[in-house]
Formats: sequence, C-alpha cells, structure tokens
Amino acid sequence: MIAGENKREQGFILFPLLLLMMICLGIIVQYIRAVALEIETVKESLRYRQLGTIAQSFMQTALYQEKKNTLTNAVYPLGVLMPGNENVNIIVNVNQDQDLGMRFLKVTAADSSSGEYSLRQCRIRFSESFLQQFSQSLFVVMGSGEENQSEKNRSITCKTNGAVFPQFSVESISNWTSTDFPSAFELQHDGLSKWIYLCKERLSLPDGLRVNGDGILVFGDDIIIGDNSIFTGRLVILADKNVRIGRRVRMDKVLLLCKGKLTVGSDSFINGAALIQQNSVLGARVTLKEDKEVLNPFDSIISS
Repeated sequence: MIAGENKREQGFILFPLLLLMMICLGIIVQYIRAVALEIETVKESLRYRQLGTIAQSFMQTALYQEKKNTLTNAVYPLGVLMPGNENVNIIVNVNQDQDLGMRFLKVTAADSSSGEYSLRQCRIRFSESFLQQFSQSLFVVMGSGEENQSEKNRSITCKTNGAVFPQFSVESISNWTSTDFPSAFELQHDGLSKWIYLCKERLSLPDGLRVNGDGILVFGDDIIIGDNSIFTGRLVILADKNVRIGRRVRMDKVLLLCKGKLTVGSDSFINGAALIQQNSVLGARVTLKEDKEVLNPFDSIISS
C-alpha cells in the first residue's frame, strides 16, 4: 500500500513538471518563431529600401540621359542583392504621345522573388506642330466659334483651316496613373502636388472650391467646375468631352485642351491658353488673358 501511494505521489509530481516543461517549450518555440518572423520582416524591409534606392538612382540617371538621348524601353541586369542572394533587374518603360509631346517614364527595380519598387514621372514638351496652333491667338476654337462675343479681353479666335487638334488618349494615360481622382475635400485641403489626376466618369466639383498647387488634370467625361472656385497653380487640363466653368471662377495659369464644348460662366477670369475642338460659350464680363508661360514644358514630380 505504501509503495503504491509513493508511486501515485510521484506521478502527481511528475505530471505538473511535464506540463510546465511543455509550456516552457511552447513559449520557446513561439519566441523562436517571433524572432524568425521579425528577422524576415527586417530583411523584407531592407530589401524594399534597397530596391527603392536603386530605382531612384536609375530614375535620376534616366532623366539626365534624356537631355542628350531619347529614352527607350530597356532591361538592365544588376547582379545580386544582399541579403537574400536575389538577382536584380532594372526595367525601363517609356510611352510617348507624339501629338501632345507627352512622355511617361516608369523605372522598376525588381528582384528574382517578385519584389519590386517602381517610380513614375511625366514630362510634357509641346511639339512645334502643337505650338503652331497658337501662332495667332492663345485662345482658339476649331468649331463654330464663340457665342455671345461682344466684349474685349475675352475673344476666342475661330480657326478651322489647317487646325489640328492633338489626339491624346485618356485610356492610354490611365494606364500610367491612378484613376482615383481626389475628392473635393482632398483638393481643398491637400491641393495638387504636380502629378497627373485622372477621372473617367462625369465629374461635378462643388461651388467655392479653392485649389492650390500645380497638376495635370485629365477628364474622360464632362467636367463641371462650380461657381466661385479658385485655382492658384499651373494647370494642364485635358478634357475628352465638355468643360463647363461656373460663374466668378478664377484660374490663374491654365492650358485647357477640350475635345468638346467649353462654357464659361459670367464674371470669370482665365489666364493662360485654350484649344477647343468644338465650340465655346462665354457669359457676360468673362476675361480671357493670354499667358504664353502655360506653353512652357511641364515636369511632374517623381511618384511611386
């Protein structure tokens, strides 16, 4: 009896010890896994930063080389990236819109395990044939001309003979930039950061909007700009359809290319240039002020 009780007591003692050892072992295993995961996370973060540094370096090199030579699509093998022993390639993609003089550049640093870091940049160098459209006036309509034209400082020249409207493609541009157009709140508070902002759907901006900063605005459908809006920076607006600008709107430096009809509300002020493919309607006391600076080259920021 005594021997059986001793064995029972030993069993009761060994079981908790065994349980404690299993718990400790589980904790150690979990710790090792956590450390391994952290190491992998650090390696992944380091690899991503390295790819980013490589992409930035090649982007700057490409922009410098473009001053001397025309950029073309290319792939450059770079060797092995450490840590990880990953082979790295630089992929350069270039897309040109000859009519408009727009160039899209994408530089991607990619490793052999599908990790990549991409940078994009857009440049507009308006072609001679495009600039020729503004030889007589910076506000040109190629359709039926301006309706209700009666006041000076708002004249639009009607040009039908020899006029060629640049055939830019909104669909093509959408392949190179995000189609998440900023909300009115974002436009008001964040402004434009010298990038391309594209909206494929019909868009109506609210009254009283104040937008700071430079940017390229691309619209695949009708765009309506609300009354009392102010745009303080340099804009390049590419509109696939109609543009309706409200009353008392101020645009301080804009190049407007509109494939449809342009309507400008009364007491509005537009400084810059415009090329309208169809026709235009101007309200009372509209001021159109020519500004050749909007035809200067435009370089976007480098964006990831």
